[in-house]
Amino acid sequence: MKVSFALLAGLLLVGGLHTAAHASGVEAKDAQILGFWQRGEGEAIIEVRRNAGVYHGVIVSGGQRPETVGIEVFRELRYDAENGTWHGRAYSIKRKREVRIDIEVPKADQLELTAHILIFTRRVEFKRIPDADVTGRQLADR
Repeated sequence: MKVSFALLAGLLLVGGLHTAAHASGVEAKDAQILGFWQRGEGEAIIEVRRNAGVYHGVIVSGGQRPETVGIEVFRELRYDAENGTWHGRAYSIKRKREVRIDIEVPKADQLELTAHILIFTRRVEFKRIPDADVTGRQLADR
């Protein structure tokens, strides 16, 4: 009986440590994906934020299309610690529909998004924009 209790307590402790390590691993990835991202010069700037444990991306500067500011384009992003990638959905403003996406962040200033459209995939790169640059652009957009 004492051995069984000790074994059970040990398993619960290990399981709790694994859960805590997993949760802290996701939080450690915050710095990897949170922030401002832009696909190309003159394009919209997307801010990836975390709200209640869910990550999403919202257009904060519309570039050539200011009417797009405030639209959530990355939805329900979740980190997959096993693969080191993010998964979620993206909203295509042009096509007015959502697609499944995978995101990798191979460098601190580079985000690679793969969109899955039916049987096809499309890969797009984003560059990180420093916070100070975005603040200046947002003021200019007003």
